[in-house]
Amino acid sequence: MEILDIHTHHVPENGKQAILNIVLKSEDGSDQIPERLSSLSLLSDGYFSIGFHPWYISAQKQQNWELLMEAANLPQVLAIGEAGLDKLTETDLTIQETVFRKQIEISEELHKPLIIHAVRTFNEIVQWKKKIKPAVPWIIHGFRGKKEMAKELIDHGFYLSFGEKYQDESLLSVPVEKIFLETDESKRAITTLYTEAARILSCPINELIDKVQQNIAYLFFES
Repeated sequence: MEILDIHTHHVPENGKQAILNIVLKSEDGSDQIPERLSSLSLLSDGYFSIGFHPWYISAQKQQNWELLMEAANLPQVLAIGEAGLDKLTETDLTIQETVFRKQIEISEELHKPLIIHAVRTFNEIVQWKKKIKPAVPWIIHGFRGKKEMAKELIDHGFYLSFGEKYQDESLLSVPVEKIFLETDESKRAITTLYTEAARILSCPINELIDKVQQNIAYLFFES
């Protein structure tokens, strides 16, 4: 296990060092995802997460849950998502919550961590976690919030993944056993992000890598 980057939308040079996110879209007659899934099943040397992103769902389109389950059952798919809630997208929040709830159920059924996209919806996400009481870990990806919100999320049992942009104080406020790093849409190297995080944390980079890899091993391979 060599994973450094738990969430990226760019195909990594080394498939063992990143979890590539596959975004499923609601069916609209032009979905290319089945082709991606066919390729996914052949890429045994990489790791993936897969789910319905709130940007790509609507009342007029249906989710192909069979496709998600088929992909999610593959051993190289380590997590469900990114799933979540976003108040800046046009889709009604009630519809988003229906799709989010279904992905929570799949995450629980397959015992695979849930990667969460949350935009102005931390309160709602916390309420869902309190209601569901999930057995599997929930990870807020691309966290950019303030240290107070970081502390609240940690207190509720979330893990936080930091990308290219975040508040230094927030990173400093999170216990290292709750930290992940990711590139997401950024083209910067994940090793660069580790270097910057290590500087902020006043921690040798090799030590930070070791600690985050321990988190990854625990959540994605042992829990």
